[in-house]
Amino acid sequence: MSEKWYEGLPDDAFKTETSKMYEKAEALIREKLDQGLDFDSACAAVEITDEQLRNSIIEDMLKVLIAEEHFTKNVSLDNMAKKLGIEVARLEKAKTEMLEDVKNASIKAFYNSLERRDMN
Repeated sequence: MSEKWYEGLPDDAFKTETSKMYEKAEALIREKLDQGLDFDSACAAVEITDEQLRNSIIEDMLKVLIAEEHFTKNVSLDNMAKKLGIEVARLEKAKTEMLEDVKNASIKAFYNSLERRDMN
């Protein structure tokens, strides 16, 4: 069988540089948290010169941790705050933003599905 044109390409060949930075930063933050660092200290290890992108990655990482720990494993925000060494209010703010993001994405998906249906 002939070799496909994409065989032998690296796993991340089709990822944007931003996606690669997100994945690398997430892995680094998880590694530092596993080493016992608090959330902010773990995030301090992320070296990205674009401060807006860096902040976005950190905010998103906090939302990922909330999804994994709070929503999936039923860990309270109080316990998460203690484990991460941050204020509960910061987690509550991130949770509220996260739920708002989900709501907006759901509304957008709903209207997009109506448009596709009307086009057919």
